[in-house]
Amino acid sequence: MRAAGVDLLPVFPFSDPDATFARLRAVQPVSRVLLAGQPVWLITRYQDAQSVFLDPRFSLARAADPDVPRLGTFEPRPGLLLSMDPPEHTRLRKLVTKVFTARRIEQLRPHVQNTVDGLLDRLATTSPPVDLIENFTASLPIEIICEMLGVPCEDRPRFQEWTELIMTVSGRSRAEVQAGWARMTDYIAGLVAEKRQRPTDDLLSSLIAARDQGDKLDENELVLFGIVLLVAGHETTKNQLTNSVVMLLAEHPDQWHRLVEQPELVPSAIEELLRLVPLFGSDVTFPRVATAEVELGGVTIGAGDTVLVSLTSANRDAAAFDAPEVFDPERTDNRHLAFGNGIHRCLGAQLAKIELEIGLGGLLRRFPHLELDVDVDELPWNTGGFIRGLHALPVRW
Repeated sequence: MRAAGVDLLPVFPFSDPDATFARLRAVQPVSRVLLAGQPVWLITRYQDAQSVFLDPRFSLARAADPDVPRLGTFEPRPGLLLSMDPPEHTRLRKLVTKVFTARRIEQLRPHVQNTVDGLLDRLATTSPPVDLIENFTASLPIEIICEMLGVPCEDRPRFQEWTELIMTVSGRSRAEVQAGWARMTDYIAGLVAEKRQRPTDDLLSSLIAARDQGDKLDENELVLFGIVLLVAGHETTKNQLTNSVVMLLAEHPDQWHRLVEQPELVPSAIEELLRLVPLFGSDVTFPRVATAEVELGGVTIGAGDTVLVSLTSANRDAAAFDAPEVFDPERTDNRHLAFGNGIHRCLGAQLAKIELEIGLGGLLRRFPHLELDVDVDELPWNTGGFIRGLHALPVRW
């Protein structure tokens, strides 16, 4: 039986998110909303978001339970690093971080630079207008993650299609989404089997060999982590870079020209773009479920309740950032939550920032007069994805 007053709750996702998030941050930062017809908690302030990320009573593993409300057809998969709690998560993360080290990632910087230079060389030979996604922002992270994992780049059209299915929220049937998971799983399983027989100098081979006091990743864990790396390694960076270019060209053209003149500001500008550019299509990250009663933001969240955290809203909280709506490429101590926090902070954060810095820096240097080729209102947004992105980004110079 539905609780009294449930039908009066606001329906999430919101039709006017910016204004609604601003109002909730001010008057009801931990609020009840309806998701897929069920009441859930929505977190909109920075400090409360931090509390959820750092509190082990908010479970990602429980969010994979079949009765937890979903963002459309998008659903967490049991066994993924993003769907685990300690101690399983601790064991897997420890094994993975032995391979995915800061030193190893930093050593990729020259390769990222060479990849950017090569892509921009080819872009410079084309006649505008061109689609910047197809010619640059998608190609960059795909080439890097394929090189890291040892995945043939010629397979890109196949796993790009499966990725879009996996990351779908609306517009596709559940059967289609499940088919995407099955095809991606079979593909990565084949790569794992091949590299087990003939290991090479790539991340998948290193993960196969990784051990910790006799413990190692089993076959299912290897396949699932390979999927996470392949999907997150190109889909999030592609859209973050694309959406950052759109924000600069459409909303802050003066700052684009400022960065052309002051390229030393690019690293801090990237942090500011990570704070301000919404990456998630519904403005929230993966659902969590409270495993115990928790007091948060002046309310009591009950055991078993589903909790959504809006990074978009938290990163615009005036209690955490001075003039939060202002794009300031010189902002210091920018402790945004774009990569989450706590034990589930994004493993690929360092690689993403390297790709974003070198990618945006290359565009500014080689195409200082870059412009949108259509009105911003005509850009073809993908409204059915978990990640916020465009189908195409037509530009000229």
